[in-house]
Amino acid sequence: MFARSPVDPLRTLVVADDDEDGRAVAARLGAEFAAGLAICDQPEQAHVHVQSHRPHVVVLALASLQAVERHAFALQAAGEDERPYALALCNTVSMAAAARMCRDGLIDDYVQHFPVPVDAERLAASVRLAARIARSGPGSGPAAAGAGAAPHRPVVLMVEDDVVLHTLVAAMLESEAIELVFEADGGSALDRIRAVAPDLVLMDIVLPGGDGVALTEQIKATPELAAIPVVMLTGEARLDTLVRSMEAGAADFIVKPFTREALLAKLGRYLPAAVA
Repeated sequence: MFARSPVDPLRTLVVADDDEDGRAVAARLGAEFAAGLAICDQPEQAHVHVQSHRPHVVVLALASLQAVERHAFALQAAGEDERPYALALCNTVSMAAAARMCRDGLIDDYVQHFPVPVDAERLAASVRLAARIARSGPGSGPAAAGAGAAPHRPVVLMVEDDVVLHTLVAAMLESEAIELVFEADGGSALDRIRAVAPDLVLMDIVLPGGDGVALTEQIKATPELAAIPVVMLTGEARLDTLVRSMEAGAADFIVKPFTREALLAKLGRYLPAAVA
């Protein structure tokens, strides 16, 4: 990724299939990113725009992940050893493929949409997080903002495959000083947690490609992740499920369905400065 100072103005490049799509994504990002935003409506020229605009973050808003994969190679070559943070848009069906691309190092993160347009707050939160990581340097994680950077907003990573619950929790936390990131695939969750370095994980117990309790055990067995509090999301309040979760190292749990007040009460225990 490009090595930038934390006070360097944020530059974002939106790569889209045409000008209309590019402008639509730019509109979803809003005025917060407008000053440093550029649009590339010819994906095959994305590497040229990367070299000229030198963005911190590239949003790949392309029709298919096959196109994302193809152009991601060119972006890596354009950036050489200092490439921008690559953030891809994908629909629900493509999330497993996007997770694979993250594991393979082709992209750095992805944002889910349902199918279009992408949720504005979710996109903005992901770009803010990407910018924080890009500005701080590779491997530093979102908490490593330096002097002069925007105040740190805690990052909550929700590992949950129910897209309706994604939308509900995003609405519940919309007014809170929290960056909310989602992962739906249990098989990719640990890699995603390493990449994002969240301040707290909301962990579903039953996941495609993995088990939330086992994932929590892996988090707690990984030295650089062990301090992250894990709050389990469970659809049942059975004692054996709760005991397994706590034995795995979970800090707390919340039973689905839950209210906004219940969620804020849980988060407020571990992120008191962010939750009113």
